[in-house]
Amino acid sequence: MIKKIFGVLKGILTVALLCVLIVVIVQKFSNNKINIGGYYMFTIVSESMTPDYKVGDIIISKKVDAKSLNVGDDITYLGERQELRGIVVTHRIIKKEEKDNKNYFVTKGIANQIEDPEIEASSIYGKVIYKTVILSFISHLMQNVIIYYLIFMSVGVAFSYEFLRAFVLKEKEE
Repeated sequence: MIKKIFGVLKGILTVALLCVLIVVIVQKFSNNKINIGGYYMFTIVSESMTPDYKVGDIIISKKVDAKSLNVGDDITYLGERQELRGIVVTHRIIKKEEKDNKNYFVTKGIANQIEDPEIEASSIYGKVIYKTVILSFISHLMQNVIIYYLIFMSVGVAFSYEFLRAFVLKEKEE
């Protein structure tokens, strides 16, 4: 009975890890152009949103209708102007207005003194809906090179073992 429960938990964990891996790979190779079910995954790379988000935290943004966004919401967007051009930014909305039937937003990092240039709704990837605790913890650990390689090797050995056990060793038994 315990062996079956352990097997089910192990299977669920494996599927969850594979899903996360697929999302990360899709995000990296699509340069954040593709979302999965309307969800994007991003890593915080600056201290502009400290203390809410720290460098290395991983957040989930969900594609939403720009009309549903409000002042105080944290959003992830692609910078359009000045030093933010072409950079993915996660900041808080401090101003929202509608001009010529289009929504425009002004954002600011909560730790920043100055606001960002105005953006159009079309630049917004989504509203931040979740900061992943476990993935953020792993991300923070992986900033240490030694721990990064230990985790990488451990996961590689575990997947290799499972692959061998499932396909190669099973064939030999038959």
